Amino acid sequence: MKPIYKVDLASIKDSPGSTLEIRDQITLADLEWEGGRLLEFVNPWWLQLEVTNVVRGYQVNGKTGGRFRLDCDRCLEKVQLPLETAFNELFLPEATAHQEEEARSFTGDELDLSVTLVEAILLQMPLKVLCTPNCRGLCSVCGTNLNIENCNCETESFDPRLAMLLKWKPDKGGGDDG
Repeated sequence: MKPIYKVDLASIKDSPGSTLEIRDQITLADLEWEGGRLLEFVNPWWLQLEVTNVVRGYQVNGKTGGRFRLDCDRCLEKVQLPLETAFNELFLPEATAHQEEEARSFTGDELDLSVTLVEAILLQMPLKVLCTPNCRGLCSVCGTNLNIENCNCETESFDPRLAMLLKWKPDKGGGDDG
């Protein structure tokens, strides 16, 4: 993964308890999302960080936000939506990071926040993306976008998984006579 954002620790590395506050912008690369769809980021995204030297490592508290584009789950039109997320990570030197499950490792005088940022954004993504809350989707017969125009297709409300029941009913009774 190409680095998204790195924090230079030189100004706080020798001062336990000191904090570095950062406000910046980041550029995110588009990702392949569920079902092979393209998750596009409208760049730049804003970033706020507070990096604290906690003697044994660095505590990073941050927020990021921006806009993304994704296909509507019902009609497949492109939708652009805002997203904001927060994150909180402990970074320990590579030699000791394995001792704590939740800690991330680092080497040298820089923290690479790439994985932290991508995880925070993906965890905040909505489960269903809709262009409007009342999106009518596509016609299941002809594929017409029902938000734009109506079609005259006959939609059958029969569930094909129940087809075996139709064969069973005439042979085994269950009619009006009990």
